[in-house]
Amino acid sequence: MISKKDFIKINDYLWEIPKSFRSDMRVPARIYASKKLLEDCFRDKSLHQLVNITTLPGIVKYALAMPDAHEGYGFCLKGDTKILSNFGFYLPIKDFQKKEKDFTLKIVDFKLKKLVEASIQKFLKIKPKSKVFKVITKTGREIVATGDHPFYTPKGMMVLEKLNPGDKIAIFPFEGVPYEEPSNEIIIDEKDIKKTLNKIGVKEDTPRFRIILQKLKKRSLLPLTYNHPKLPYLLKIMGFVFGDGTMNFIGKRGDGIVGFFGKKEDLEEIRKDIKKIGYTPSPIHIQKEERIYKGNKKIYIKHSFCVNASSFLVLLQTLGVPKGKKVFQRYRVPKWIFKCPLWQKRLFLASFFGAELRTPHPRKGRKTMFNCPVLQMNKAEKLISNGRLFLEDISKLLKEFGVETIYIKQRKKHINVKGEISWGLDLVFSSKIESLINLWSKIGFEYNKKRSFVANVALQYLKYKQKILEEKREVIDKIVPNLLKKGLSYQRIALQLATGNPLTKRFIIDVCWKINKRLKNISPQVPANFPTFQEYFKTVTSKLGKSGIVWDEIAEIKRISHKDWVYDFTINHPSHNFIANNFVVSNCIGGVAATKFPDGAISPGGIGFDQNCGVRLLKSEYTEKEIRPYLDKLAEEIQKEVPSGLGRGRKVKLSIEQINRILEGGVPYLVEKGYGEKEDVENCEYKGRMETADASCVSEKAKNRGRNQVGTLGSGNHFCEIDRVDEIYDEEVAKKFGLFKGQVVVLIHTGSRGLGHQNCTDYLRILMPIYPKYGIRLPDKELCCVPFNSPEGQRFFRAMSAACNFAWANRHMISYYVRKAWKKVLGESAKLTLLYDVAHNIAKIEEHEVDGKKMKLIVHRKGATRAFPPGHSELPEKYKETGQPVIIPGSMGTASYVLVGEEKSKEAWHTVCHGAGRTMSRAKAIKTISGRNVVETLEQKGIIVKCYSFKGVAEEAPQAYKNVDEVVDVVHKAGLSKKVARLVPLAVIKGE
Repeated sequence: MISKKDFIKINDYLWEIPKSFRSDMRVPARIYASKKLLEDCFRDKSLHQLVNITTLPGIVKYALAMPDAHEGYGFCLKGDTKILSNFGFYLPIKDFQKKEKDFTLKIVDFKLKKLVEASIQKFLKIKPKSKVFKVITKTGREIVATGDHPFYTPKGMMVLEKLNPGDKIAIFPFEGVPYEEPSNEIIIDEKDIKKTLNKIGVKEDTPRFRIILQKLKKRSLLPLTYNHPKLPYLLKIMGFVFGDGTMNFIGKRGDGIVGFFGKKEDLEEIRKDIKKIGYTPSPIHIQKEERIYKGNKKIYIKHSFCVNASSFLVLLQTLGVPKGKKVFQRYRVPKWIFKCPLWQKRLFLASFFGAELRTPHPRKGRKTMFNCPVLQMNKAEKLISNGRLFLEDISKLLKEFGVETIYIKQRKKHINVKGEISWGLDLVFSSKIESLINLWSKIGFEYNKKRSFVANVALQYLKYKQKILEEKREVIDKIVPNLLKKGLSYQRIALQLATGNPLTKRFIIDVCWKINKRLKNISPQVPANFPTFQEYFKTVTSKLGKSGIVWDEIAEIKRISHKDWVYDFTINHPSHNFIANNFVVSNCIGGVAATKFPDGAISPGGIGFDQNCGVRLLKSEYTEKEIRPYLDKLAEEIQKEVPSGLGRGRKVKLSIEQINRILEGGVPYLVEKGYGEKEDVENCEYKGRMETADASCVSEKAKNRGRNQVGTLGSGNHFCEIDRVDEIYDEEVAKKFGLFKGQVVVLIHTGSRGLGHQNCTDYLRILMPIYPKYGIRLPDKELCCVPFNSPEGQRFFRAMSAACNFAWANRHMISYYVRKAWKKVLGESAKLTLLYDVAHNIAKIEEHEVDGKKMKLIVHRKGATRAFPPGHSELPEKYKETGQPVIIPGSMGTASYVLVGEEKSKEAWHTVCHGAGRTMSRAKAIKTISGRNVVETLEQKGIIVKCYSFKGVAEEAPQAYKNVDEVVDVVHKAGLSKKVARLVPLAVIKGE
């Protein structure tokens, strides 16, 4: 995974990942960003995707990301895939759509080689864009995923379609238990705390009584219910204190002290959880102790810490945790725990077992079997019956997990220095495979990394053994008897069934003979060469540390039909992975890349689905003061004239012939037909038409989707805004652009609508199966590409050019209808003049300087805007002196900017950012942000919002985006583009 240390700092606003970072990189990867914006990029996979772009065939110099970079594509899993949470329960991935904020997941930190927790940043739900496969491992683990989903292997994360049977794949064997929503029933409240305080002699009229209650209330621990967010941590703490913890009131003041004893790394985990409850633990104390062992002195190191808080002790005591020396205390498993959901019971048991249950250990003389796990406790002689009742309580809980216990054994008595007699009690667990698998896969260990690690390996070993025995059992009980009934010979059956170890020819013949002899209870056995646990341990944990992750082997990968939704997450952690069905799996970036012309590659994914999404700015001669009385009416009329929203189009549908003319003619064709002004053509990037367009390369399906969408906004972040020029940074350039402070302008942001999306989808489907025939290997199929001069490459380029013409025509017709609304409200003399129209999802043939030589390149700008400097040959005469106007829209309700291209932008193929850049998915924004509140907040600022639904407002709220001021500052200070003017919204018109 990419980290800060992988970057070379070029300057304060430019960072580079060198070509040496990954073996398949053809060029370095660069990003323009401030320190803060660079930090933001580690929250998703944008940097990973930037590195992927460097693998494009024919790429020149470097791949570049802009400061608004954000992740844009994902890899997906079937909806019923079980995702493991940090609390040891699992939930189908599709169910996280409503709960992604509620839970943290268990993930692997590959650098530290240990398990950690991480929150979900983004929940993704899409229809599969690639083939779907089912994977089955040697131990019987199964998962269904798209072919582009990465899985962890000895070579790192690799996409599924590159894996083969026999390849190793990482598994986390612990499975957990299903999630169940806890009830809001009260476990304890203030009355129960008061009873405990009275019981220990703290009177109600004392300051101590009041302070303890206040401390608990301050931490929101009263009342404590089953669905209280802090209960899971309390259950874990309780389980450990029942084992390796102590609690008592000490000293003259009777301070409540809760002590914890164990290994340093385990105690650190407990300390973290105590902080989450709201208490401050002491630092870990180290104590050396000298003991005599077999006649030799040995130094033992003990680690411990404590929580000095009477309220904490009183809380635990009220919940049923014994105070004082547990050997001499009468206690049971608290009754309320039996009413907890299974996953909460698991937390209590797992932390108790982390303290008290023996580490899994193979049986001597029986190399493939394990000793019976034993849970030990000591009890004073007079409390032996109470100790047995406690262990019976534990046994009762274990039955709910399918774990068997055999008996309670009373061991040798012990007499301490005071003459007090105690006995050891052992709860002995069954060593049956099914019971052990349930113990280690459903409960496991908390707060004991060593035991958890060994249990995971033991669990995988047993699953391997169980799979072999199941295969043999099926042969014995079903397959061989059926074949014998058909009259086949032993040799014939053996030839048909023997596949090698464990189904050898000798084993099959032996089974045939025993069945013919009518021998009963033929028991399958593991092969003689089956590895010992110690041998297996070394093999499956190699290079994985003590994380609990083990290697499994792929037995089968088969393609399946799956037309339902698929799902994925992005995770707030640099290692960016999670555990799905026990598999360790991983989870568009704004930027520019250039490939050699004509033999370089062209990539639909490197351009994006909304081909020629872009922005245009219309200038008025009015000030805000003059427009304010008409503002609401203007916004209302624009909304009426310009349809907006997903799927919304105009009432009149164009014919396919008319669509073809627009696809090939773009803006000039519409101006010829009387829509707009001749000046509009000059003020468009590429003059609003790519001559390479060929309507015959665009599918009928795409054309039909566009028939009623010329002159429509669409949904998502597309909008039409009435803005005010809030600030002028460069008076001279602003004057030449016709901008002045206080001026009212109109900003239009949209693209090629459904036609462009369909066009991209069509060509991705065409190119994905064929790009390997050109010898192209890519880390991500979303970047699939073909040589530009190939038949497919040429056809796609002509189709993309047509879609780009459609987008320019769309923005042009929106301008036509906005002007119509403008005149209707303000009068026929009211004019709107086009400053400029720029694209930010496009591939074009341009001439650039490479190593001192002029060279034609295929420049892919995905979420990036062209910024030609003064004197550039492609600029209209009016802008050759100043440089190209660059328009950067902000998020809804925030500022937008007008910049001008600078000579230094040649370092970035004359490219800058295209907006603010998302930090939150639309799905998450809808869940976490109130659209109504956003509208109310904007209206309080004097900004009018016209939208058909609050949902559309929520998903484009300012909180879902980076700070556009910071993003623009980077390109300004990096010298790529110079700030000319800042715009602020007066009215926003958008779709849902």
